[in-house]
Amino acid sequence: MLKLIFLLPFLMFMVGFWVYLSKRKHIMNMLISLEYLVLSVFLFIMLVTFSVGLESYMSLIFLISSVCEGSLGVGIMVGMVRSHGSDYVTSFSVLQC
Repeated sequence: MLKLIFLLPFLMFMVGFWVYLSKRKHIMNMLISLEYLVLSVFLFIMLVTFSVGLESYMSLIFLISSVCEGSLGVGIMVGMVRSHGSDYVTSFSVLQC
């Protein structure tokens, strides 16, 4: 039963990674799938620390850094939408400043 619990975050990670690869045309969909990946890794960290009996301070630091990463991603996306008008990745040119 314990091994099935550890299988859940792995399946969540694989589904999130598949959504990240398949929905790569919109920045918002990519950010949502990245946050889903972070939550699956956070669930795995919490399951490991609870099963071993360790303190969960590292998971708190991971959660803080993931929130900072999410807010930075949303800020960059808002700036790109204001400057280009949409969140389509295909409309951005790599050579354009």
